[in-house]
Amino acid sequence: MGPHIEFETDVFSKHGLTLLVDGTAQSHVDAADPTHLFFEYTRRIGHVIDATGMPGSPARVLHLGGGALTLARYVAATRPGAAQVVVELDHEVLETVLQRLPLPTGAQIEIIVDDAASVIGALDGGFDLVVVDLYSHLQAPAFVDTVDFMSGCLELLAPGGMLAVNVADAAGLGRLRRQARAIARAAPAAALLVAGDPTVLSGAEEGNAVLVAAPDGLPQGLRERLLAHGPHPAEVLDGDRLDFVLWGAC
Repeated sequence: MGPHIEFETDVFSKHGLTLLVDGTAQSHVDAADPTHLFFEYTRRIGHVIDATGMPGSPARVLHLGGGALTLARYVAATRPGAAQVVVELDHEVLETVLQRLPLPTGAQIEIIVDDAASVIGALDGGFDLVVVDLYSHLQAPAFVDTVDFMSGCLELLAPGGMLAVNVADAAGLGRLRRQARAIARAAPAAALLVAGDPTVLSGAEEGNAVLVAAPDGLPQGLRERLLAHGPHPAEVLDGDRLDFVLWGAC
């Protein structure tokens, strides 16, 4: 028996729809305004998208995990001419999403129905941004924590490109540490940054953090953008503070 897939209208906007899979919220889309990012982690990744290259310029973006294609729609709206690839494993979810919310006319979005771990080695590189958002309900596949997978993602980046990972974590930051350490081992010289709610980044509460890695260095002003534009409260860990969270006192 396949998953139970449905859309739920929200009370916060007239055109907001939440994708539910077996009762678990997976994605939110504003059908009238794709630049309206409702979930906190998508808003933070939106700031990373905005900091990629020149503002408003076309970008090449890979999305590993599609959901309701929220971030692909955001890129299409804010980066006219962007070339995007979306890899989504669940064809039933994808078909339901596209029936209810077709892609915008003219958007250059290629959709691949397959497992992300199997696909990344076959894709052409040169992406300005790779977004990893791979969850079934609230569980990420085990391969996301591996050096091989993170190395494969980083190898797909163009010079100056970034990797952004949605990390849905329990209190204690176990998943964030595993994924960040995998990236650090795959690319020891890469700059790392983590953004999220302060209570999540302290390890006190469960929630989502956004992990950003940039082999050629983070774009100027990204930290300040994430702090200033929220959602609030907002915290950004980088440098020594992030090292302490990931590795502990030396």
